[in-house]
Amino acid sequence: MLHRHTLAPLAHLSLLVLPLMAGCPGPSDEPFPADYETSWTEARTRCTLSHDHELRYIRVFVNDLALEPYTTQDVRYPPGAALLKAEYDDPDCTSLIDYVLMERLGPGEAPENLEWRWERYDTERNIMTDRRFEPETCINCHVCHCGAPPYGWQLTCPEGAPEPDGGCI
Repeated sequence: MLHRHTLAPLAHLSLLVLPLMAGCPGPSDEPFPADYETSWTEARTRCTLSHDHELRYIRVFVNDLALEPYTTQDVRYPPGAALLKAEYDDPDCTSLIDYVLMERLGPGEAPENLEWRWERYDTERNIMTDRRFEPETCINCHVCHCGAPPYGWQLTCPEGAPEPDGGCI
């Protein structure tokens, strides 16, 4: 049990520590960095027409943890690996529509989502929630189109991968 004379020095200590902590980085509420175009790596040919994602034009960016698995397709995605699909309405990728983010979670964190977090964001990076379609639509498509080599790698669709024979159900 703490006594009154023990609490007083602790209170003074907090007056010293809190201002020092104010400049320290903390956890971010941002889904992905605002400067993703320069801080992440563009991992595909710039501005590609996507056969899915409502036939939009896309640019795919990955963080450092996702770069090797996405480009070599022989290393497992670690927790924290993230892929960002910027979706556009034009073939020059100048008219941004929205974003789709896939983030690898740790074992057991989301078995119902195959250990991935799937989210859609508007151009201001606010989450767009329509649970009628997400993440189930994302999961179903990625399982079919990108489930395993040669079609994909750990539910991601690498550039140039063939379409599965017979399509998806």
